[in-house]
Amino acid sequence: MADIFISYTKSDRDWAFWIGQELQELGHTPRIHEWEISGGGNIPAWMEERHHDADHILCVISKEYLTKPYSSWERLAAQWAAANDRPNFALPVFVERCEAPTLLAHIKRCDLFDLDEGEARERLKNFLAPAAKPARATDFPGGKPRPAAPAPHASVAFPGRAPAAARDALSNIAITVPRHFLGRDADLAAIDTAFAGDKGPVAITALHGLRGVGKTTLAAAYAERHRGDYRATWWIRAQTADGMRADLVGLGVRLGWVAADEKEEPALAAVIEQLRHAGEGLLLIYDNAVDADAVKPYLPLGGAARVLVTSNSPTWRRVASPLEIALWPKEIGADYLVARTGRAAERRAAEALSEALGGLPLAHEQAGAYCERLEISLAEYRRRFAAAPEKMLDSTRDAPADYHDRLTVAKTFALAIEEAARLHPAAEPLIVHAALLAPEPIPLFLFAEAREKFGEPLASALAGDGLDEALAALRAFALIDRESIADERDPAITTDCLRLHRLVRQVAAARHEGDARAAATRVLIAAIASVRPTYIWRDPVAWPRTRRLDALALALLDGDTALLKGADTAAADLLMMAGQYRHFALVAYPAARPLYERALAIREKVLGPQHADTAGSLNELAGLLQDQGDLAGARPLFERALAISEKVDGPEHPSTARSLGNLALLLQQQGDLAGARPLYERALAICEKVRGREHPDTATSLNNLALLLHTQGDLAGARPLYERALAIDEKVLGPKHPQTATDLGNLAGLLQDQGDHAGARPLVERALAIDEKVLGPEHPDTNLVRSNLAHLLFVGGNAGEALALSEVALAAHDKVLGPHHPWTKHSASVNANALDALGRAEEAKALRTRFGLDEPAE
Repeated sequence: MADIFISYTKSDRDWAFWIGQELQELGHTPRIHEWEISGGGNIPAWMEERHHDADHILCVISKEYLTKPYSSWERLAAQWAAANDRPNFALPVFVERCEAPTLLAHIKRCDLFDLDEGEARERLKNFLAPAAKPARATDFPGGKPRPAAPAPHASVAFPGRAPAAARDALSNIAITVPRHFLGRDADLAAIDTAFAGDKGPVAITALHGLRGVGKTTLAAAYAERHRGDYRATWWIRAQTADGMRADLVGLGVRLGWVAADEKEEPALAAVIEQLRHAGEGLLLIYDNAVDADAVKPYLPLGGAARVLVTSNSPTWRRVASPLEIALWPKEIGADYLVARTGRAAERRAAEALSEALGGLPLAHEQAGAYCERLEISLAEYRRRFAAAPEKMLDSTRDAPADYHDRLTVAKTFALAIEEAARLHPAAEPLIVHAALLAPEPIPLFLFAEAREKFGEPLASALAGDGLDEALAALRAFALIDRESIADERDPAITTDCLRLHRLVRQVAAARHEGDARAAATRVLIAAIASVRPTYIWRDPVAWPRTRRLDALALALLDGDTALLKGADTAAADLLMMAGQYRHFALVAYPAARPLYERALAIREKVLGPQHADTAGSLNELAGLLQDQGDLAGARPLFERALAISEKVDGPEHPSTARSLGNLALLLQQQGDLAGARPLYERALAICEKVRGREHPDTATSLNNLALLLHTQGDLAGARPLYERALAIDEKVLGPKHPQTATDLGNLAGLLQDQGDHAGARPLVERALAIDEKVLGPEHPDTNLVRSNLAHLLFVGGNAGEALALSEVALAAHDKVLGPHHPWTKHSASVNANALDALGRAEEAKALRTRFGLDEPAE
């Protein structure tokens, strides 16, 4: 028996599997990569080995097969070998009527299309058998042919023409499976799996998903593929009770369960009763069901019938096994567009267009029809779609005739929005506002906490459980997805969000135009500003919320600036939030600066140059310049912010204390310790008086003053201040807060300078663990602590560990802060000292030269 390599393309997978099965029955060894290669396997290596070692290459040929590169290479290699030194090596088996390429036309072929399974099996068997004279006398050609032997049961369904019994099975399915039915093999298999696993009184599977995703087409394809498995496949119009009643009675008439002239009510009752006991061999398809409650009275109560439901609603678990039908990935979408338009050379444009259409099959069909009708390229359609999506989505002439009375994508979603609005008054305004936001997960706390910003009647409609009910109404028509999003830094923190398909967004947003859209945009800016964290400096609690709001806020602010009029101060608040997020959480200093500057400009113009919020913007911008090492640029901003705070808020206000501390730290960094000390002391006095002795602001002032005393060499005076600050922050902020990590690092540095290395090390290690988890491994603060730990290890005699830590710190500081920043130079100095201690003097010298460091004294 022969070792036979089966060459096929994915569209003919069922044929390849059936042929492989038949080869096994005949004693051959079929080589099919999907049967032999496990996850992570090397497909090209397997193909090369099997192709070379095979006795024959059996090519499963269809129109699709002849256009794909991999299958073409396998076929051409087989033809070449057959023509040169391996006779009969290539075995062409045609599974679709198509013209053979010239170089293949001379090879004897086997045609399996347009045959029943028994005929196909016999023809394949004869094709593979060695040529020989008949073993018995040949029957007279004019006589009656002998009946074919019954075909044995096949575990893989025959993918060709159904046998006569199947063609004669009762069916009322009028839905035609499209010519280009692609990418649903896994879904068809999942339906079988769902049926097999359903342990209820009736096997019921509900296909649900976005409108236009192809649920009805998939159900029709399943019925057609399995028609031979059932004595009847029956389509039931499930959108209304009248449709279900009429179609069920029609089934009863055709099966002889009820008389044709029987009144509907008793006839329906008789059909339901018969289905309970005599449903074996029936496939019932309830198409376009509203929800489980609407269809439940018309489902079989028992028996062996199988039921397939299509619906937009996702809530089916009470009566069925739900199966969500996904959108096409761009590769399948591109396959469809290429096949639909015949533009094989436009593959890349097809993938880009499929991505723009969000993988929605209905939108792909409209796009393909439009391109074919106007004879334009896929790239040109994408350009027109980007310029006027609403117009392209509502092209009536290109809507498929067999899709809900030629509904376009736009009308499909518009009708769904109107239907959802009838279920709940907040549904339409909620989705319209959501559609004006960026295509990101939208946190539900925005609508729950800021509902008053949306005005009446929406604010009242969202009160209590109104938001959940409105979301349920939208989900019932597959307009939104509701999901829990895990935080990128801490997966234990999740946020309940809603998400819109991009085409739903286009249609919903189009319901607000002109002044209405501008007003809604201003409302959204005010709403996000009202739920934003007010200050996110080193606050891990604020970051997850900020991450969910950041992209939404920036997208609103990057639009038409005229829309911001009337929402200027809220816009400035959002710019500050976005700037602080980049400054402190992402450490993206260049990206933070224009946001701070834009917020400052708005506040100076709208609120005036002497407003407290203007001082806040000055402080943030100055702090950013300070962190970048531009102390000269930061100083006048800090001084101006202090002057405003003293004048507007008063000399003993917390904001004044903050400005005093900011300016004092800058003076200290510039070497003016005498000028910094009275500012620190005044800030501490204000905080203790106004905030209290155990407030985090008081702890910050204690830390600042202790750091100054430490720098001046007053270790005895600095230590109790450090210890008091640490005690406050551990108690109020918690033992795992980044500010607590700073306190630990400062106290460790003092202990190190006092010679207590053993006492310093656990404090630094604890600080590093906190910062790595909360701030991230590349944050400058994290790597300052890492560099300090490296220095502690170095002076303790452990140069090897010091080198490893300092290399990591230096790489991060150099990447984020640049080579001239003091923290980068500190990491480089520790790194170079460790290299010297390890006898790598030349590397140490090169490092010091690169970062402008002095050579150590002899």
